[in-house]
Order: sequence, then structure tokens, then C-alpha cells
Amino acid sequence: MFTSLKQEINADRESWLERANIHLERLLEKANGEKTMLRHMAYHYMSRHKVCKARIRSLKAKLKRASRRRKEQDRLQILAEASLAQHNT
Repeated sequence: MFTSLKQEINADRESWLERANIHLERLLEKANGEKTMLRHMAYHYMSRHKVCKARIRSLKAKLKRASRRRKEQDRLQILAEASLAQHNT
């Protein structure tokens, strides 16, 4: 009687261990998938960040050129007004 009970317990132990193994393998696969997704998203956001930095650099350069042009036009306007003022007197 005890031997059959021991065999039954051992058989149950094997099935429970097999179930636990399957469960742990699924958890490991899920964790690996999440890690892969995190790597992908990190690369994605890093590349987006680089693109945005490049856009900011180009827009800053355009703004700098535009402000220089505006200053030059203001200087030319001042010179033109001064020249006209001298000719009128």
C-alpha cells in the first residue's frame, strides 16, 4: 500500500515539476521578448533624438542667418537715411 502511494506521489511530483518547468520557460520567453522590445524602443528613441537635434541645429543656423541679414538691412537703412538727410540740407 505504501509503495503504491509513494509511486503516486513521485508521479505527481514529476508532473508538478514538469508544469513548473513549462511555466518558468514561458516566463523566461516573455522576459526576453520584453527585453528585445526595450532594446528596439531605446534604438528608436535614440535615432529620433538625433534627428530632432539635427533639425534644431539647422533651424538655429537659419535663425542666425536671418538675424544677421536683418541687422545688415537695418545698418543699410540707417546709412541711406543719413545720406538722404545730408542731401536735403
